[in-house]
Amino acid sequence: MTAHRTAPAFLVILSGVVAALHIGKMPPAIPVLRDALGISLVEAGFLLSMVQLAGMTLAVFLGAASDSLGRRGSIIAGQLLLAAASICGMWAQRPAELLLLRALEGLGFLLAVLSAPSLIRQLVPLQRLSLHLGLWGTYMPTGTAIALILAPAMMGLLGWQGWWGLLGALSAVMALWVFLRVPAEAGRKRRDAGRTRRRDRRSLVAAAAPHAG
Repeated sequence: MTAHRTAPAFLVILSGVVAALHIGKMPPAIPVLRDALGISLVEAGFLLSMVQLAGMTLAVFLGAASDSLGRRGSIIAGQLLLAAASICGMWAQRPAELLLLRALEGLGFLLAVLSAPSLIRQLVPLQRLSLHLGLWGTYMPTGTAIALILAPAMMGLLGWQGWWGLLGALSAVMALWVFLRVPAEAGRKRRDAGRTRRRDRRSLVAAAAPHAG
């Protein structure tokens, strides 16, 4: 494994941090949203727990979607879904609209992070794997802490809609960055190599068959 494939692994970790920003953006925004949209305490609780609800109800679907999209594709799709839902949230006028968009953000978050550890394993050499997986383990506290710290200032400067739009734009940039810098999955190359080896073995057997007779 060459050294130039280590940097994309850090990019995958950064993508997890960006996804976690969307989780951490909600708690500081609850008082603002209660004033702006009239959100009740029950609705606020659903907004805070929507990611866990999405994971419990759609875990099988998310696993199948991740497999079909591939590891890198799952991260890109998750970030794009986070970007779209967060940007659309800027125009939410009722709590129900924000709840629906928050559910979509939950799906995007899970798509963006579920396949990341296995992708990291493909991108780094074995001797550096523990370091990168250890860094990956910090993505959630890092992202949520940054969001909790920045949210009051950002909402004071941009309003809650601007804060939503800023994080949506960040996820869109992250999706493009992953697309451009993270290489295609090594697993696909291994499968292609495996098929080539099997074809070579069949050719050898076919070539040896006349001599065996």
